[in-house]
Amino acid sequence: MGLIMAFLLIASVSTTFLWISKNDQDYLTQQQKLREQDQKQFLLIKDMLRSRVESWFEAFVHFQASYADTAEATAFFLEHEFEYLRVNWQINGLWLLDGELNTIFSTTTTTPAYVITDATEVIKLQTSSSNTRCIKECEQLISMPILMNSSDVLVLSISSSLLEAMAALNQTTFADLAIVSVPEQSQTKVKVSELLINSPISSANKLFMQQILQQVPAQLSVATLKASGYRLTSANKDLLLNLLPVDPEFENRLFLLTVHDITSASKAHAEYRANVLIISLLVVLFCSLAIWFLSMQFRRRLLVVTKMLPLLAQKNYSEFHQQKMINSNFFADEIEILHDTASLLGHELENLDRTIEQNTRELETIALYDQLTGLPNRNRLNQLLIPLLQSINDNTDRLAIIFLDFDKFRKINDSYGHDIGDAFLIQAANNIRSCLQSSDLLFRLGGDEFVIVFKDSADKNRALTLANSLVSYFQQALKVGERYFYSSCSIGVASANSAQNVVDEIIRQSDIAMNAAKDAGGNRVCEFNHEMLSKALRRIEIENEVRAAFKNDEFSFALQAQVEIATGKLVGFEALIRWIHPQRGFVSPDEFIPIIENSESMIDLGYWGLKRAFIILEKLDEIGFSGLKVAVNLSASQFLDPQLIPFLKEQLVAFSRDAEQIELELTERTVVADIEQTLDTMQQLRTLGFTFSIDDFGTGYSSLAYLKQMPVEIIKIDRSFISGMQDDNADMKIVSSTIAMVNKLGMQVVAEGIETAEQLQMLATMQCEIGQGYFISRPVSEKDLYDLLPLKVSNGIWIDLSKTEN
Repeated sequence: MGLIMAFLLIASVSTTFLWISKNDQDYLTQQQKLREQDQKQFLLIKDMLRSRVESWFEAFVHFQASYADTAEATAFFLEHEFEYLRVNWQINGLWLLDGELNTIFSTTTTTPAYVITDATEVIKLQTSSSNTRCIKECEQLISMPILMNSSDVLVLSISSSLLEAMAALNQTTFADLAIVSVPEQSQTKVKVSELLINSPISSANKLFMQQILQQVPAQLSVATLKASGYRLTSANKDLLLNLLPVDPEFENRLFLLTVHDITSASKAHAEYRANVLIISLLVVLFCSLAIWFLSMQFRRRLLVVTKMLPLLAQKNYSEFHQQKMINSNFFADEIEILHDTASLLGHELENLDRTIEQNTRELETIALYDQLTGLPNRNRLNQLLIPLLQSINDNTDRLAIIFLDFDKFRKINDSYGHDIGDAFLIQAANNIRSCLQSSDLLFRLGGDEFVIVFKDSADKNRALTLANSLVSYFQQALKVGERYFYSSCSIGVASANSAQNVVDEIIRQSDIAMNAAKDAGGNRVCEFNHEMLSKALRRIEIENEVRAAFKNDEFSFALQAQVEIATGKLVGFEALIRWIHPQRGFVSPDEFIPIIENSESMIDLGYWGLKRAFIILEKLDEIGFSGLKVAVNLSASQFLDPQLIPFLKEQLVAFSRDAEQIELELTERTVVADIEQTLDTMQQLRTLGFTFSIDDFGTGYSSLAYLKQMPVEIIKIDRSFISGMQDDNADMKIVSSTIAMVNKLGMQVVAEGIETAEQLQMLATMQCEIGQGYFISRPVSEKDLYDLLPLKVSNGIWIDLSKTEN
């Protein structure tokens, strides 16, 4: 019932609003119609007067032509009839011109220039024209051609006062009128208050119009008044101002200002609005009284229900069932339904509370233990650590925390599915438990993370001994069903020797130590120290700064030239990432790349570098160095990202670029990270035209069998071998054999880190094709590269290198 009353109130308010809005719209529409009516009436009266004047003069000319058909005779008749025309037809001036625009007759001393202008147009178009001009006063100038019997064409121009037109318009519209004009010096956005009042106009009417123009707002523009009119309240009167163009067919600065007294219409409109509001208020008042009356009928019974409901919250079910309510004699209303529903709810809640009490212990057990392995979980660990810390003897005891994580568990899950992964975790938990003492506590935190907690003597350091034994244990194959899995583990060890240690801090320290073990290659134990904490904080700081660097455009490329060793021809550049920090300056890639290598920031940086390579190639084309290549390094996470291929396709389309100009550099570690997916991705990109190179060849652990399967065109020999060629015979043999092997496989060789002319000469002797290094060119920032290239390259040859060879 309350909803119905509320709906009625809303409907009443909405109807009132729509009613008043419709009335306001009708009121504005009437004002617009009045404006349009004034315009039509004025134009109609002007046209009627024009037609009357033209008809009279045509009849007059034809009449006199029967007596004398010459220009002089026509001028004679006009001269004798001018006084009659001036008095009875408000003709202010007459001019008769021949076809050469010579004045035959004029009522003025000289023929005005505008008369000659209109006569020229009449002779050209052979039709009459009508224009309104305001010189001393506003007049209508009608020019019409006259064809004499001698076939000569004369032009008769008649200047007629607008007084009769305005008087007729005043009688039909009952509006005050004035012809106004824009000042000559005014440009755009002319204000209404700046308008000038032109004759013909009576003194009283002119004074009235001047007062009106002074009362309008100073910011009211002519354009606004012309477009929509303006309502002005003056001397307890409501006036409607409209600005109409005197001659809509021509762009001029002359307008007709109409002022209508709409006081009676405004009062009627206001009274109508007031009546609507009064009716609306009465309806709202009636609805409010109805709501109040009806609500009082239900209030008493509703109070009974409100007393019942708190008893449910208090679980006082016996008193709840004692509450009774007198039902309605006529029909079952909402309150009775609510009472019955509350009674039913009370019974259900009572039964539910009994069930909850029975199951609380079971739920607590589920919340504190891992369902897969049956081990205590993180919640249970947090519960037990607090009393264990409080039981520590500061002098002799300490609490050891061992954090264990398997190195290759994710690969097991991805390769064999989660069922096998779960079976692996169950078996691993059993194996860990078999290595512990009965007093040791084993927890599973989630995924493949396990925590061991026990009291340790400060002098025995059993924690490290146990951790090392677990690492050795899991170096052996772990049998799951019929399968054997090799998955080493990384372990972090932390300890607490005081009840003041914070539970979360101890777990975090062991986690940091475990991550340090993983960063060191896994399959090892690391004991927490504060240097690890500093590194962890530094890692977080670097990750945050890298994200900020993307936003602030702090990354750039330095490009190192790659040239053909035999000819000195420039073939391309290797793009080397550079980070210029706003406070710390240059940040070495060796400092931040390892930190972000497995994060989303590394993928973002890779996509930035790929797009930047396309931009660099585009700029090289603009300065006349086309056909070069740019080599871009890709991380393992970047290369295995599913969005890599769609992204590169988009860039090829966006830049209209040949894919062979982009060389994708992969390290041996990237290649073997996931060999199957790597091969598939490489084949797809090679189909698009991209070239591949293996960077730092000889420093990793790639297989030649894999190398033969890959669509690799370029092998880059690591700088460590190049730098040792002169002093270490083993390095020279490695470089020589690598070049020979790669050449037999049909690939190109790029030697990195060439720093001396002797190294360059040795590589040339070994038939190494391409070289790069400080001897050829240091890495050059992108902003300097475009100015440096014309100085360093001539006809495609690197100048410094050609001089060395000579």
